[in-house]
Amino acid sequence: MNSHPTSVDLPKPKIAVAKPARKSVAVEAPEPEIKKTAIVVSRKGYQQKMDSSVDGFLQSLGLEKYLITFQAEEVDMTALVHMTDDDLKALGIPMGPRKKILLALESRG
Repeated sequence: MNSHPTSVDLPKPKIAVAKPARKSVAVEAPEPEIKKTAIVVSRKGYQQKMDSSVDGFLQSLGLEKYLITFQAEEVDMTALVHMTDDDLKALGIPMGPRKKILLALESRG
């Protein structure tokens, strides 16, 4: 007897073929046209605006580093114009800046 191995046909595994995924394409909507308007402010008007806020007032005196102190105590210009040397001292403002602030407030009228 010839003993040759007999070949047995095994069933071939089925290969699943993936369908190509749909490619999503992002469509960018056109941005709405923004019209820029030039705002012209006179220097005098700008300076008045700056002086009307504690921020602008302190910047005009070169004392903007004390702004955080005034903000923490919720001091606005209405309150600031009524503050005394003792009030500013109580906030921890040093003598030099206190004098600058008080002199500037006096000169504002």
